[in-house]
Amino acid sequence: MKRTGIQLVVVYGFASLAWLALTAAWLVHHTEGIQYWGLAVLWTGFVVGTYFFIRSCVRSIRQSEQDVQMKSKDRTAEGGDKEGVSMHWDDLASKDLLESFMRQTPDAISMLDVHGNVFRVNEASEMIFGYTEEELIGAPMPFVPEYLKEEVDYYHRQVLAGKRIIGLETVRYHKDGRLLHISLSMSPIYSDNGQVIGIAGSARDITEQKKVEQRLRQKEAKYRLITENMTDMICIYQPDGTVAYASPSHEAVLGYPNERYKELYRRFELVHPDDLEMVRKAFRNIQTQNEMITLEYRFKHKLGHWVHLETRTKPIVDESGRLLGALMVTRDISENKRAEELLRQSDKLSVIGKLAAGIAHEIRNPLTALRGFIQLMQSTAEDKRYGEIMLAEMDRINGIVSELLMLAKPQAVKYQARDIRDIIRNVLSLLDSQAILNDIQIHTHFDKELPLISCEDNQLKQVLINLCKNAIESMPEGGDLHVEAKSLSDGTVKVRIRDTGYGIESARIPKLGEPFFTTKENGTGLGLMVSYKIIEEHGGSIKIHSEPMQGTMVEVILPALSSVPIFPLKDEALDAV
Repeated sequence: MKRTGIQLVVVYGFASLAWLALTAAWLVHHTEGIQYWGLAVLWTGFVVGTYFFIRSCVRSIRQSEQDVQMKSKDRTAEGGDKEGVSMHWDDLASKDLLESFMRQTPDAISMLDVHGNVFRVNEASEMIFGYTEEELIGAPMPFVPEYLKEEVDYYHRQVLAGKRIIGLETVRYHKDGRLLHISLSMSPIYSDNGQVIGIAGSARDITEQKKVEQRLRQKEAKYRLITENMTDMICIYQPDGTVAYASPSHEAVLGYPNERYKELYRRFELVHPDDLEMVRKAFRNIQTQNEMITLEYRFKHKLGHWVHLETRTKPIVDESGRLLGALMVTRDISENKRAEELLRQSDKLSVIGKLAAGIAHEIRNPLTALRGFIQLMQSTAEDKRYGEIMLAEMDRINGIVSELLMLAKPQAVKYQARDIRDIIRNVLSLLDSQAILNDIQIHTHFDKELPLISCEDNQLKQVLINLCKNAIESMPEGGDLHVEAKSLSDGTVKVRIRDTGYGIESARIPKLGEPFFTTKENGTGLGLMVSYKIIEEHGGSIKIHSEPMQGTMVEVILPALSSVPIFPLKDEALDAV
């Protein structure tokens, strides 16, 4: 395509001559066309004139091309090492277009010979790198860092072999020493015969772009550090429910991997059934009304228990108000809920304590009188059985009043070092007859060596009696009662009471120990509440595990006395009671 202009002119000239020949042949063949001879002569003159005009244009174009080549050779001859390097243009218009492009482009354009020496640069190159054309012509590029020269030589060899380099991001030095980030592209320069005679390079300054990218990366790293290390769960989701981002805290709080939250609406299946409709309605309001919402609901943990969550969701909209998604920040408020529940329990206990103090005072006065008269009557009565029954029932009433007084005010107790095994034996001996009547077998197992505990005997016996009686009453058709005591590695002693009764529904277990909450038909709920209070005052805890028709297991954890020796258990004590 080097001679495209000349070839077109020649083709056009030959076409004109061919048309002239066809016209003459037609006139000769058609004698009736003699009347058109005048017109034919004019047409022939026009065609011949066109032919000579085209011939003159071809000669002018050839002469112009020779002038350009001579100028290029003269310029390269002055460069010494650049001898043999020449540039060719199809015509003068192409040359002007190239010159205009090099002047107007904001990219630095450099042309190198096969030895890597610069023989042409544009004004943008001077502006970007700070070197003038006189400083660059005839020498290697001075702005290449020393540690990148091998890389530059490698890419130059690649280009001289005919390959092109596009968008290579690298660095160069400004004349004042500043480091510049550039995007570099290089292409080979070919001679007329297709031989590579140089390299054309284009460099774009992307320093500011790199600075912006660096700032964005720093901000992203800072915000990612915050979101990935905070306990709050952060989620960004799109209008169709697809989750765009879910912070790692989701897995830490709820137990599920982040892949579980790819679809927001898949999370609804884990929402508590009682809260599901409320949650669905809230999220519909976000999509339809672009409202910010705050709601509390229960979410199922991977381990099966319910976690109380508080979610604040804010819609993300564009300038026109179109919904782009929503930002959801969720936190675990289970501890807050437990604290609120404890506060309510404390309020209840406070009210019950005040009520119990008044009731106990009013009841004990007449009880004292009644007991005295019953004992007086019993001394003279022939049948003392009725008196004994009445005294026993009055003692029972007095015991209930004593439990109420324990709720009313702290009791002055004296803690002593005791062996928990002795306390358990005393309790089981009291309940042995009741167990036999209900066809219940009592099994005990104690560690051979157990540390002493600090306790008040009567209070701890009261707790164990309450728990064992509950176990016996849960097996009206008979069963097995297992009582174990063992030492734990954390410096505590655990007493475990396990039955084979009807069990308790999991939803009711958290309410055990509340005032007047009971699973028994004639119960008051005060026994277990008092037991919780006693163990709490001893620095311990009570844990209850139960399933319907699978029995119940109650664990009492008490701190051991580390300063006292561990007493071995006698062999006979290992036998079942």
